[in-house]
Amino acid sequence: MPWPMVHLAISQRLYSGSPTPELLLGSLAPDAVHVRGNVTREEKGMTHLVHAGKLPNPQRIFEKFNEYVEMRQERGWNDFIIGYFTHIYTDLRWTETLYTEFEQRYAGDRIREVYNTETSQLEFELQKSVKETAEIKRQLACAKGYTIPPFVTADEVKRYRDLKLDWLNDPGNEPCIPNVYFTGDQVERFITDTTAELKANLQPNKKERM
Repeated sequence: MPWPMVHLAISQRLYSGSPTPELLLGSLAPDAVHVRGNVTREEKGMTHLVHAGKLPNPQRIFEKFNEYVEMRQERGWNDFIIGYFTHIYTDLRWTETLYTEFEQRYAGDRIREVYNTETSQLEFELQKSVKETAEIKRQLACAKGYTIPPFVTADEVKRYRDLKLDWLNDPGNEPCIPNVYFTGDQVERFITDTTAELKANLQPNKKERM
């Protein structure tokens, strides 16, 4: 699955360069399950609508999106829910494209280590290439959290947000390597394509300016 900066970059473009704090926080929220400690695959899968070990198809994702967005008539909630379900869609497309290509190309026995190292490097490269990264992080830091039953609580989401911001703000976490499998150009195309797909899917449900 892609790490936070990919989700944040897509959120920024989804709202034409002016994402709201709640959209940004929502785009990280499905992974907030990790603050519980040693979570099982089933627990993480539940927050991502996984069924029988597989991520949901786009139809299922946007059916659930429609269900949740109607629960509250509030702009912050609307943006948070958009962030939450676009995260799941982004994970699906990442798995179907870049990650599948990585699995096919990598021939060693350190696949998890290589993946984590390259995605760590990517986080720092995206912080340099994404416009207004400092403003994105500032807005993310002040975002209001929401509980999305039965997936994650507002407290879990805010705790996860704080952990990720601390990690992104520590230069010591950058591996300082040239990426082989997840290059800047590849990920830029992924962000562009996924944003376009999301806009097309969300357009019929749009309630506010995006």
